[in-house]
Amino acid sequence: MHQTMAQGARVEGPDVEVTDLTGSLTPSEWRFAGDRTRRSAHGFLLDAGMGEVWLGQNGTTVRGPCVIWLPGGVEGQVRLEAGARGAMLSVSDGALARVVPATAIAGPLREGMERPLLGVPLEGKAARAIGADIAGLSAELFDDLPGMREAVMSRLCLVLIAFWRLGGGGTRPAQSSPRMLVQGFLQLVELNARRHWRVADYAAAMGITTDRLNTAIKRASGVTPLDLVHRRLLEDAEALLERSSMQVGEVADALGFRDAGYFSRFFSQRKGISPGRFRQQAAQRQGRRDGSYAAWP
Repeated sequence: MHQTMAQGARVEGPDVEVTDLTGSLTPSEWRFAGDRTRRSAHGFLLDAGMGEVWLGQNGTTVRGPCVIWLPGGVEGQVRLEAGARGAMLSVSDGALARVVPATAIAGPLREGMERPLLGVPLEGKAARAIGADIAGLSAELFDDLPGMREAVMSRLCLVLIAFWRLGGGGTRPAQSSPRMLVQGFLQLVELNARRHWRVADYAAAMGITTDRLNTAIKRASGVTPLDLVHRRLLEDAEALLERSSMQVGEVADALGFRDAGYFSRFFSQRKGISPGRFRQQAAQRQGRRDGSYAAWP
């Protein structure tokens, strides 16, 4: 791991490290090299603030309160804006192997920890609970009292189970709970539609196959995941054309299209009219509304 800027206090044991992310006055960034010979997983509890998570070439905007989890061996990057608050947890593969309880959840928990979590939102109560467990873990590492290792593993287990649950574990199998999957997909669309992610990129970020994503979204909404992405882009395009003075080329650039011509074809195919004509009609409608009000006594 390469950290470009020191933040807050850090405590560490042989297999676990906790860093307090205080409100830095400048952005902070971590890069994880994806080294599969010396692996550590990294979890972030973002209490407040914003940032981005990158897996390879795919970036996701995150907003606190939320959690981020990057499994060991994954090449990624986390960048937090100035003022972000929370904590970062680094856990070696060895610690992960030891901490998983020898119970019925062992297999699902290990499997869940191999999938990334990219800014899963938290309610206040859940954020406070995870924060308390991480703070307790940090205190155990700092005090180094007898039984420290066992106490650290117990706290770490609670944190991992919380992350696992947030990723969809511990409730019902995802196949029988499409609502959670659809909500996760729509959240990613809100954050990444303008990046023009492929459906495969969304599936990878959610830790599922493209076929499973297609099936769940179509069953829940009657349309494909790509249709929903295009609808979101079209809504943004209509809003910018109606309410801003941006040129069509500027609208295309703001929405992530490679050029104005491609944007115009995209818009025309779905609306039946060109972006310019749509703007003219919107202005005419607004003019008629304004005129009707002006005509009142």
